[in-house]
Amino acid sequence: MMDVLKRPSKVALVLVDSDLREAEIKKLLLEDFPKVRVARTAEEGIWMARRILAGGEKIDLLLFDSSLENSEVLAFLAFVRGRGNLSRVPALVMTKERDPEERVRMLEYGADEVLVLPCPDRETQARIRALLRRELSSEQDNPDAPARYQVGHLIVDTERHEVRWKGQRIAVTPLEFRILVRLVRRPGRVLGREELMKSLWGEHWEVEDHNLSVHIHGLRKKLSRKDDPCTVIETVRGVGYRVREEAS
Repeated sequence: MMDVLKRPSKVALVLVDSDLREAEIKKLLLEDFPKVRVARTAEEGIWMARRILAGGEKIDLLLFDSSLENSEVLAFLAFVRGRGNLSRVPALVMTKERDPEERVRMLEYGADEVLVLPCPDRETQARIRALLRRELSSEQDNPDAPARYQVGHLIVDTERHEVRWKGQRIAVTPLEFRILVRLVRRPGRVLGREELMKSLWGEHWEVEDHNLSVHIHGLRKKLSRKDDPCTVIETVRGVGYRVREEAS
């Protein structure tokens, strides 16, 4: 049975310029984000974001507090929206700004939502959770979105671009990796050859059908040994391929 492995805890990166507001926000986020990292300026936030990612963690939420200058918010948004590994992280701006033009600028720079204060804590929490649900749905619809899948002894990590089989790291080509990701997302489900080819090469692909068979063969070979033939990828004759629900 598939297990989409999640990190031990979600990480929120908060930009706030007030000790009092920092305590209030940490209390607000505690239930959903056991890990809250705090920065005081855009420059510090950029440094902290790089450090978090370098440590192998994923940032799940960016929150900008009303105590910040608008210029700091915009500077950090401009940075993260220009980075592939940060561009999709949900970003919530909490503000007391009454000028609608300034709020529009924040949205244009990449904020997913601008929440005008005062706002009840329960509503703020509900809006944060809604952002997280939206991002989760987006990831599930995107086979190349960052995720780590485990099916039995097979582990496929799209962030590290890594495949492990029975504890051993397996070297695969970029195309082999993409094939494996699409199969491992739904173990036991048969993925038709045509559907798989369109997903890999596009709607108007001009690739011989045999080409896919060659790559599948290559994957099977890499996921097997002489004394341990591959039973991970199965062919459903006349239909397509699937990854066994219990890869062993």
